[in-house]
Amino acid sequence: MKRFTRREIVISASVAAPALILPRIAHSAAAFPAKNIQFVIPYAPGGGFDIYVRVIAPVMEKYLPNKVSIIPINVAAGAGSRGVAQLYRAKPDGYTVGILNIPGMFILQQQQGAGAYDLSKFSWIGSMGEGERYVISVGSKSPLKTYADLKALSAKRPVKLSVTGPEGTAFAATMIGAQLLGLKTQLITGYKGSADYVVAAIRGDSDAVIATIPTTLRFVRGGTLRPLASFETHSSFPGIPDATTLGQPELDNISVERLIAAPPGLPVDIQNTLSTALAKALADPVVVKWAKENDLIMKPRTPQETARIIADQRAFFDKWKKYLVTG
Repeated sequence: MKRFTRREIVISASVAAPALILPRIAHSAAAFPAKNIQFVIPYAPGGGFDIYVRVIAPVMEKYLPNKVSIIPINVAAGAGSRGVAQLYRAKPDGYTVGILNIPGMFILQQQQGAGAYDLSKFSWIGSMGEGERYVISVGSKSPLKTYADLKALSAKRPVKLSVTGPEGTAFAATMIGAQLLGLKTQLITGYKGSADYVVAAIRGDSDAVIATIPTTLRFVRGGTLRPLASFETHSSFPGIPDATTLGQPELDNISVERLIAAPPGLPVDIQNTLSTALAKALADPVVVKWAKENDLIMKPRTPQETARIIADQRAFFDKWKKYLVTG
């Protein structure tokens, strides 16, 4: 019997997206939206979160009950904290929404204190796709051919892992993943983005690198990166061990989630209107084509499902917070 991967199952499930869309309550949502909606991106233009919003927001406009524009607003300061705080303080009328990096916001609060917002109080709209899981890989010219080779190296000396700074989600994935895998490590830090720290492993700055599946796939197809183990429950890479075969199911909890929120206190009918538009946008052919080209899974989620993701991810990362603070 064929064993389906997480990616195959989720892509099939996305066909049934309308079943996840919540019914709208007509009274106040009928007049919404009456003006343009601001979409807060708490990072500079050009990054992954910015690209997601600029691809999906224009499509989302088509599925709102009234014709308005959704305008991306970059608020890049404080590693994302300023934009999130601005969203939190905005009027809860549906005209300000934003994209949040989970677990990035947990890491930021862990390192800088609680800050000016409570993540549990946001009004959740949904998510921009399935969370991205991680893979540990080596450069194609590395003498390490298998995960067993990597473990053998770790028994002799710390494995050098290239990674972004401690404020990044890749840092958290690397720290937690290495602990779950029982690897002795030495972190090579200072790289600014996902491409930079992966390229560092390819050119030999480090022995290996832990990166998201979409990022890893781009380099694998280019012939410069070789995956050794997947953090998924069932690996998307044929022939390499996954969280199940490694006996570490918690590896699958390590993911990057792009969640969409509005300020606390948003009326439920407006929340459902926005959630419906987002879910339809993720199933739109334009977005589906873009997602396929970038190895992304556009799985819609209801506000309730999104709130559960926050709770589950909070519990998981709280368990490992000492590694996120001290490195």
